Amino acid sequence: MLRRFIFLIIGVLLFGCGGSDGSDSKSDQGSATTITPSGDDGSQSEADASPLPDSQSRLEQALSSGHALLVADPNQFIQESRRYVAELAVEYDAIKAQLSGVSDGQSLDGLYWDPTHDAALLQAQFGFNTPILMTNKAMVSGYDDQKMTLGVAGEQSSARYAVLGSNPFRTSFMSPSSVNEPMHQWLDNLIGWLTHSTSGNKMRVVLAQLDQSYYFKDEQGTRAWLDARYPGQVSYNEQDACDGQALAACLSADPDLLILSQHSTAGASAQVVTSAVKEAMARGIPVLYLHLNGHMDPLGEALFELLHVRYVGDNYWRKLGVDGWDATTLNGYLPEDIQAQQTLLARFESGDFGVDLSQCDDKTCAAASQMDGQFYQAVTSIQQQLMALDRQNIDLFASEDYRYEKLLLLLADHYRHHVRFPMDKLTSADADFLRAYFADYTQYYSRDVNPAQPDLGNFGRSTFPNVARITQEVTLNAKRNFRAAGVYAFPGETVVVTRLDDSPVATAVAFNTLRSGATHEFSDQGYKRPKFLTSPQFPLEPGQSIRLTSAYGGPLQVHFDDNDHSVRLRFENIGLHPIWRGSEDNQTFIDALNADQYDWAELITAGFEVHSTANKMKESLNAVTWPTPADMAMATERYVSNLPHALAGFQGPGIDNISDIYDFGQAQGWQIDTIDMVKHMNADQANCGYGCSGNPYDAYWAFNPVGHGDLHELGHGLEKSRSRFEGWEGHASTNFYSYYSKSRFYQETGQDPDCQSLDFKALFELLQSSRNQPDPQTFMQQQNLTGWSWGARIYIQMMMSAQSQHVVSNGWHLLGRLHLLEREFNRLDNSVEVWNSGRASIGFAQYTLDEAKAMSRNDWLLVALSKVATRDMTAYLEMWGFAFSDKAKLQVSSNGYAAMPLQFFATSETGYCTTEFATRPVNVDGIAQWPL
Repeated sequence: MLRRFIFLIIGVLLFGCGGSDGSDSKSDQGSATTITPSGDDGSQSEADASPLPDSQSRLEQALSSGHALLVADPNQFIQESRRYVAELAVEYDAIKAQLSGVSDGQSLDGLYWDPTHDAALLQAQFGFNTPILMTNKAMVSGYDDQKMTLGVAGEQSSARYAVLGSNPFRTSFMSPSSVNEPMHQWLDNLIGWLTHSTSGNKMRVVLAQLDQSYYFKDEQGTRAWLDARYPGQVSYNEQDACDGQALAACLSADPDLLILSQHSTAGASAQVVTSAVKEAMARGIPVLYLHLNGHMDPLGEALFELLHVRYVGDNYWRKLGVDGWDATTLNGYLPEDIQAQQTLLARFESGDFGVDLSQCDDKTCAAASQMDGQFYQAVTSIQQQLMALDRQNIDLFASEDYRYEKLLLLLADHYRHHVRFPMDKLTSADADFLRAYFADYTQYYSRDVNPAQPDLGNFGRSTFPNVARITQEVTLNAKRNFRAAGVYAFPGETVVVTRLDDSPVATAVAFNTLRSGATHEFSDQGYKRPKFLTSPQFPLEPGQSIRLTSAYGGPLQVHFDDNDHSVRLRFENIGLHPIWRGSEDNQTFIDALNADQYDWAELITAGFEVHSTANKMKESLNAVTWPTPADMAMATERYVSNLPHALAGFQGPGIDNISDIYDFGQAQGWQIDTIDMVKHMNADQANCGYGCSGNPYDAYWAFNPVGHGDLHELGHGLEKSRSRFEGWEGHASTNFYSYYSKSRFYQETGQDPDCQSLDFKALFELLQSSRNQPDPQTFMQQQNLTGWSWGARIYIQMMMSAQSQHVVSNGWHLLGRLHLLEREFNRLDNSVEVWNSGRASIGFAQYTLDEAKAMSRNDWLLVALSKVATRDMTAYLEMWGFAFSDKAKLQVSSNGYAAMPLQFFATSETGYCTTEFATRPVNVDGIAQWPL
């Protein structure tokens, strides 16, 4: 919603009488010292006192150097931010006053422009430019009216510029009713403002990169409009004469205005055109950019970056335009995100927060907490704003621009310096808690000065005084989504990363792997460390060097968008934390852990990486099961990377092609999907519960390649909801991958796999009891066997039956077949033609596509399980109380399978994954007794 922000002007006056001049006693230290890097460890400390230049205040020196502690009172950053916002409001209002005619004693209203759906919606970048034209109406019925930016204007390098989301000259040429006279007058005013001219002045205009096609007659339309509005006053080049390489020469004559778009012509590379525009603006030549179509081309992207305009989206999906718009509407306008940010800063200044943190529970805050309106909206917009710049690797403090963003960062740096963990939502002062929280949200890495946070809580130490800083080259085989670089960045110290390869793979660098949710700031004494320890990803092109500094430090990671490309990187000013990549690292890895110089360690295998606190890594290696790190790594490759994914029906590097699964799928003509990515575990704190799934998954426990917790969380990424009968809890399908790896571990090593206990005897006795009831199926339904352990035991019994019937050599492999069928079903249901051609291969020959999509979960499982078990599973599954439609039962019957016997396999609570799998069949007849 647009709002007027008149109080900003008042704020300028109030700042003059109410703000600190920095001369109080608290400022003496800041005024007498400068802060410079010193010491062998690269940490920042106070150097010998030296007077600041008289011409530069401490605040200005902080802005130019990036050293927040040069200013003693952080409220000065808030006050300067408020003053600067007010200054910009006056500056931007002056532009809009000229466009609306207010500066000439007039006022334009009733503007109409239909930019057509071939238009771009924009966003101004505060501090560089301002919205000058907003949509207010959907031009096609059935679409919502929305207020979005259609025009932006600003000044850069002494040159004025404007960006419109479409070309009104073209739309009026092709459809005269698309632009009314007030809009034409507004365009006159815009050109007058751009060129510092008034009506009647001669103008030399360069026209470049304008399309001339059936739908986009930009060349012709622009010339026609200029000729009609300024008869005999405007001269311009021939069509296409100033495109591409020729543009620089055209601009060398210092024309009065450059009008261009994003149309690409031969030889018109984005770099060539953008460089010419940048050079022209440096000489004061104004620019009017008129967007072509609604999407972004490389030239448009480059010019938007140059002009600090953000692309929001294609108007094709909104059909917005300008109808009856008052050009004075934007006077006094301030973007909502900036308003929210300024309000938050004012609360920090006064200490007056009305939040109730007791209403926050782990990751959410109830509406009654007031956190959304008083904190989250503002800090989230700040985080997004900074992240967009950070990813471009823009060093804000190396630029004279970005004053607004720099003030936010300096404020956060100042707050960060004073944070002390742990904090608690109830016992810590709200202002202290929220200052720390603000510092977490307000991070920026693309700068040389980003002081180490003195207290990093349980993330780790913040100083490394006796650790060597080195340069290391690292060669990685690219794998989605990321790999550990094997090097450590120190808090507050700049790392230089250079890409030395030219492989065709998108590559980016990031700090850490920890999920923000693993910091439980609203738990009891849970705010134990910064929240956003993992940085954004910073793209790195071949031959490019970037400089990054983290207040937290940590292990560096390299992200990729493709596999199997060799990528070589050089890291400067880093350390080598405990890292294992191969058996040659066995002793050095253990020695590095025992040296206790780092708080993090990483164990890297081809398909799985463990990112662990050093203490938890020691715990992992202390297990007698793994005499050396190499033994644990081999177990990780086998029982974490290989077997669970083989059981899930995948093929790929390091994954066994299990005959029961792979050959069966091939015989059916099914596609066997390939998985080729690295999975990760953070042995640290869990994002949820005691362990939390994802990639990475995270947990409070130490990693164990055959630990139930690790394989359970991995299983969450492999299970399919379609394999659960109706009403079953989610975890009913999670643990089979754990059980399978444990069973194979026992078979291959003879060591106790510590299997999860499952009460099969109780299940058997219930089944036997049902057979003595008048209606056994109804009796079983009434038992409500929907808990996860009931589901796990029922499936294990099915698997045992499949093995006993020689359907598969290992009963667990029945699940792998089900995975294959489920994926094939998903491929076939995309169209009637595809479905009809393949439905018989998956056992659904009697189902139309619509019928298949509408199947109940139970019906689908009856047909699918019967197919992969090559048995009629109807009576067997009804034995457990499941009900099915007549159509599903008819489909299974028509497939001609033999019936699965009604048997139960007795096993102890843990024997199912060691020696007792499918070894003791017992008939489900209401008579047989439990044999163990």
